[in-house]
Amino acid sequence: MTRRGTGSIQWITALALLSMRTVTSWAPTTSIPLRKTRSRRGNTAAVAMSALKQTTGTSRTTTTANEADHHEQEPCNVVFTHTNADFDSLAAAVALSLLWKHENPSLPTHVVLPRGVHPVVQRFLAFHKHLLPLRGFKTILPEDVHAIGVVDAQDASRIGRGQSWLSHAQSIHIYDHHEGDPDTNEKDGLQKATLLELASEVVIDQVGSTTTLLVERLKEAGICPAPHEATLFVLGIRADTGGLVYEGTTIRDAAALLWCLENGASQVAISQFGVAKVSETQRTILHSALGKTETKLVGGLRISSVLVTLEDQYVAGLAQICEEIMDLTDSDVFLLGATHRSGSGKPKKGGRKKKKKDTAQNAAVVPPTQWISLIGRASARAVGVDLNAMMRQFGGGGHPKAAAAALRCSNCPDLDDTTSEQPSPIADLLVLANEGKLVANETLGLAISIIETQIPEQLVASSFMVPISQIVTVDKEITIAEARLIFDNHNLKSVPVVDSTAGNNRFRSSLKLNDLVKASRAGRSNEKLKGMLRPSVKTVLPDTNLADLEHLLVNEGIGRIPVVDDDGILLGIVTRTDVLRQHKLYDESNLIDLKLAKD
Repeated sequence: MTRRGTGSIQWITALALLSMRTVTSWAPTTSIPLRKTRSRRGNTAAVAMSALKQTTGTSRTTTTANEADHHEQEPCNVVFTHTNADFDSLAAAVALSLLWKHENPSLPTHVVLPRGVHPVVQRFLAFHKHLLPLRGFKTILPEDVHAIGVVDAQDASRIGRGQSWLSHAQSIHIYDHHEGDPDTNEKDGLQKATLLELASEVVIDQVGSTTTLLVERLKEAGICPAPHEATLFVLGIRADTGGLVYEGTTIRDAAALLWCLENGASQVAISQFGVAKVSETQRTILHSALGKTETKLVGGLRISSVLVTLEDQYVAGLAQICEEIMDLTDSDVFLLGATHRSGSGKPKKGGRKKKKKDTAQNAAVVPPTQWISLIGRASARAVGVDLNAMMRQFGGGGHPKAAAAALRCSNCPDLDDTTSEQPSPIADLLVLANEGKLVANETLGLAISIIETQIPEQLVASSFMVPISQIVTVDKEITIAEARLIFDNHNLKSVPVVDSTAGNNRFRSSLKLNDLVKASRAGRSNEKLKGMLRPSVKTVLPDTNLADLEHLLVNEGIGRIPVVDDDGILLGIVTRTDVLRQHKLYDESNLIDLKLAKD
């Protein structure tokens, strides 16, 4: 998923810094890819193959002796992208084809797109299709296939009708960067487990892009890609790492991207094809969705959602619309639901096609089916939100911060259920949703409810503030000269001023080093602090939540926030560093707080 704007400049700068270091070996030493090698004649593979045939309803294609005599064999390898291929899937498939071509030049390797591509990928293919090893299903006979590669996917359902070819392959190889338990997705669990059991090689590693895994192998083998291939690899890595800014991005992704640039990737082409163009249809949906978007605050996060109705069939590029609205609404989590129909007026499969004049009388018509596509995006601030886990419960999946699902939904609500006073448990609603018995807005609401359960209870000031016992304070009755000495001894920039006459440290104001310096230079060193205190300083109560504290830091520019009780007694201080720690963006040992604590 790519975003518009000047993001490319940022990661190019990062790569320039990276290139200043010598990258001699960037294969992991502590993270070893999962590899499984087994004989396909084994008992486990045989059981898995039987299960796969039952799932797909296909078996090995048989030919008559006469057909075999006239069939000119064209042995080859095939690499499948997943359906609705994105840049990472296409780039990884092309990279694997280069690797296999290098290992066995006499055996061609073809890349096959099972069904559909993303709109941004379609633009790239419009100009580069003739330069890539692409072939269609109809140009390859399944019995000619030696090895099958599956990239950026682990379950058979993701390769569409390519499932029927699996039983013909002598070996199956899976490359992916998504970790997941086959049993976590009830809809594709059997198919996924079956494909993994069939595989002769399984490489799953925790990097930001599947393309990275294959680019590493190209580098190790000394294979130099053509400029258009290197450009495609950059687009693949860039898409699945968000230009090296997504949470799952690793140094290996950056090194792989740098290697592609060093091997001729075109920055002009990257800027041309790496940014999705908004079509007129998408723009219409975007404008409609903006007016209907609903937002609520949950655990300090802005959770937004909208349900749009498409006129007929699914519209490609909804993910881009989701990202655009998320930016425009400044949401931490955004969920887009889009309803559309399929199967309207189409004859049922099976038997020979009827002539047009007989269709109305003899062919059974499939009633229109209502679908809802769910597309979710989450920002790095949405700690705890895992959209992949949520979407898998609807038969979909993706990344923790970017995922999607599509499922059937009902055309009209069940009137018997609408009168129920007690809300149904999420588990019960999930069963109904996956059976297509919920209407679209109920399915969208269920998805939001699941996201809300993932959001952890919000922290409050008292849970992470620096307590007063660890803070240097000054009394309002001391002189400016005495205060300056305390600042110099503790290397302070700001301290809270208290009234300790009653022995209870009642907060009065905050004192900054700049104010002391100005007063000293003005000859006021012997005056007491109470004559130069700021009249009003923002304070918060102990139960002030993290979101409100961030608002003060970001929008009002307050760097140190005193925490007081109902009587104004100082309890502690919340600093920028304290808030930053809660997001866990850096190693805790690298966050050095300001000199507020006592030495």
